[in-house]
Amino acid sequence: MNVKNRKCIRKLSLKSLYANRRRNLIAIFAIALTTLLFTSMFTIVLSLNASYETYQFRQVGGYAHGTFKDVSPEQAERIAAHPKVKALNLPHK
Repeated sequence: MNVKNRKCIRKLSLKSLYANRRRNLIAIFAIALTTLLFTSMFTIVLSLNASYETYQFRQVGGYAHGTFKDVSPEQAERIAAHPKVKALNLPHK
């Protein structure tokens, strides 16, 4: 910002900061707490998501298994015909 009275504006803004020191410290503290809250929330949610994924893998049988949902019989045949597929376990209906 180009202003001719830059010195005066700087002096007024510094006086305002020093006059409201307590309010500014409370605002900085609130911002720091809010940042900490959001960081911890995202960390907890991502950790829960990873734990749930690990639980699902263990329930299915391990990390080497693959699971497909809503597969038609034709798609199941194409998957079973793939050379890297060792076994196919179809659900009972």
